[in-house]
Amino acid sequence: MGIDNKKVEEIARNFLQQHHDVKNIKVAGIKNGIWFVEGETRSSSGERARKLRIDGETGEIISVE
Repeated sequence: MGIDNKKVEEIARNFLQQHHDVKNIKVAGIKNGIWFVEGETRSSSGERARKLRIDGETGEIISVE
């Protein structure tokens, strides 16, 4: 069945909040069962854009850049 857009955003936000202040989360879309998410974060070292790939079936984070 898979996960929807809102669940993907929640997974990304929860992951990024572990170490950063999350400024914005944008779900860019899904391709071949993989969700692509962009997150803007802030920390003591400054602002940074993070890109996550999330498995559309399991919700597992595949990669973070």
